[in-house]
Amino acid sequence: MTTLSALDDVLRDAASVRVSEIEWYGEIVVDLTEPGDLDRLRAAMTVADLPGYVCACRGQVRFEFLDARGERLTVVVMHHGISLAWQWLSGHGELADGEKLLRWLGDHGLPGPLLSSAERPERLAWIAAMPPALEEMAGDLVGHWPMPEESKHVVEARKRMRSVDPVTGVLELLAWCASGMGNLTKSPPYEDVPGLVLRDTPIAEIVEALQDPRADERHDAGAARILLVDKSRIRQRMDVASLPGPLRVRVREAAAARRYELPRWAEILLSKA
Repeated sequence: MTTLSALDDVLRDAASVRVSEIEWYGEIVVDLTEPGDLDRLRAAMTVADLPGYVCACRGQVRFEFLDARGERLTVVVMHHGISLAWQWLSGHGELADGEKLLRWLGDHGLPGPLLSSAERPERLAWIAAMPPALEEMAGDLVGHWPMPEESKHVVEARKRMRSVDPVTGVLELLAWCASGMGNLTKSPPYEDVPGLVLRDTPIAEIVEALQDPRADERHDAGAARILLVDKSRIRQRMDVASLPGPLRVRVREAAAARRYELPRWAEILLSKA
């Protein structure tokens, strides 16, 4: 059985590491025989949990560890500054302190991952768009994924949103959903949270919110993502079928504007608007 220290045990024999950015194409080679360098990297790559999930993306940074003879010891891939993929781990290993590893990369000449994960505009915009009732939960709702439907963080988020006026709360969650990344081709898993929070919200309440005078294209885009693309809602097809004609048109146009790839059933239902 893989233990939390299994990766660290392998890294003890590393003499150098070749680090390459998968999406940004930067590369460095670090001599880990320099005093303290290996210890700092091992500390930054400390695995705190083995939750068993696997991220579907390729990851952002690849670490190829070499021994004193220049032979490969192992390859580790960092995902979103949060977890590590390693061939001997069952699923991903969650980092004890992802920011520490991002800082290590920045200190060694690869600021790309630091900016892309911890400070990139998309992530900052996502956090800034959170409903006020959830702002204190930013770390929990952005830093832990994949987020199970009944995660304690999701349950707490639902509880907090119930303290908000229903129409206002739905509008805030839809706008938050719409602040995510483009057409979803590379959207981080934490962007599923608004859909999970709205999973059990009756479609009648979503319709009421979309018909509110405050609703705009952001809310239409959020509804398009939650109702047509995400898979968190149990009665997804029935929800779309029950949308009034004008709302179907708005949601369809929002989906087209965001270039969402819709399932065939959604295209058929929306064509009847």
